[in-house]
Amino acid sequence: MDDLNEKKEDLQEIAHVMKRDWDDRAHHDARWFINTFRFQQTEEEFDRSGIIDVERLVLANLSLLTQNRDPKSLRVLDIGCGIGRMTKHLAKVFGEVVGVDVSGEMIRQARERLAGIDNVELYETNGVDLSIFPDESFDLVLSAYVFQHVPSVDIITSNLCEAWRVLRRGGIFKFQTISLTTLDFEEVQKDTWIGASFPESRIRSCVRECDAQLIAIYGAGTRYCWTTVRRRPEQIDNIQVELQSEIRPEIRFCSRADAPEIRKIPVSGDQAAMAILVSGLNSMQHDCNSILIEIGDQLSRAHYVGPINYRFEAALKSEFGELLKTLTQIEASVPIGTQMGSGPVRVIIEDGARSNLVNVEFEAVHPVIPRISAIMNAHDDGAVLFTRGERSKFKILVEGLNDAADTGNIRIQVGERIIKPRRVIFVPNHGLHEIDAQLPDNINPGATEISIYFGNLQSPAMVAEIRS
Repeated sequence: MDDLNEKKEDLQEIAHVMKRDWDDRAHHDARWFINTFRFQQTEEEFDRSGIIDVERLVLANLSLLTQNRDPKSLRVLDIGCGIGRMTKHLAKVFGEVVGVDVSGEMIRQARERLAGIDNVELYETNGVDLSIFPDESFDLVLSAYVFQHVPSVDIITSNLCEAWRVLRRGGIFKFQTISLTTLDFEEVQKDTWIGASFPESRIRSCVRECDAQLIAIYGAGTRYCWTTVRRRPEQIDNIQVELQSEIRPEIRFCSRADAPEIRKIPVSGDQAAMAILVSGLNSMQHDCNSILIEIGDQLSRAHYVGPINYRFEAALKSEFGELLKTLTQIEASVPIGTQMGSGPVRVIIEDGARSNLVNVEFEAVHPVIPRISAIMNAHDDGAVLFTRGERSKFKILVEGLNDAADTGNIRIQVGERIIKPRRVIFVPNHGLHEIDAQLPDNINPGATEISIYFGNLQSPAMVAEIRS
């Protein structure tokens, strides 16, 4: 009992530091600390970022998150709501939205900002639990870019368990964590900005302990790991489960995970993942923890098991018709070491059932050429750069980079000069990488071509205006 009380005191002390630090950040520049796009963002810029994330994280998968129920009938919890960046736009979709945050100052600003929105409630929490809510209070629980700032694995675990407690039967919980397991990240001192890693193995273990359904886990091993779990309905038709278990799963279709029209699967790179459509699975029984994909002589854990997504539904409706509604979509990464050429693939269920074997073509990865989306000075985001002063610092927004991009493998060509960037970060709200740099000394003013190198891949050049 003494050990338990001591652990609770430790968590409360960490939570106190979280509360203090986020109150300070809210006083200083809440918008920047929530949406690290630039300092002193306008309300329009900040608001737009909330719209983008709600569209990308919620509306793009609305039928899955709502379980095909009317969104206006659902009560949603937004964990780590800040000043209501996403909460405001969630309220346009769902019947009732409750936002919580460890920072009382964030909640105060959120109440001012969202004043007049009748279906929103906002509460300050202690950072460790959700004790202000009774069991099974919400139909959907969301948490975006919050746990990445929590320095304690135990506090993350406590919040996940509490979110599970307040979720109703049949409800969905979608959340994001850091999932890095590299030695470099492990050696970094964790605080209330750089949070603790919560790796894939721990996520899968927590889901099993809760007897939850792990529907999706994307981004394992990165800073932005997104997990979607479902709380099983209270009653499952056992007769239907038994009948379904007697049916051998059968692979009906296989393609690249992000493109149903592409049947060849890369053996490495960001597109080295496959989607398999299978008949004979029970959607209430099986999940990412109970399904493996056998590729040649290697096994890969499923990272998605659920209904057919909108992209596949649109592409395959004419081919499968009504049968498409009865199929389950499974996605898994291609294991390292998979050989190019034709190879056997099948689905293996935890209870021992195995699907038919199908041959799939594996190919070498095609390099993605990075592209510059915008170049702006870092002082006021203006399109003009200057040879000296604050506006000689600039940033480049780039698409086509991956998680390996850093200051070690990125270089910038400014005219004839090659320079090293000061910082390379991924901006999730925009789906782009931001590269920060300083113009080289004695740069000549005028229209100047700027391009970037990612390893040996060079982007097309973009012309920037440089003034003295």
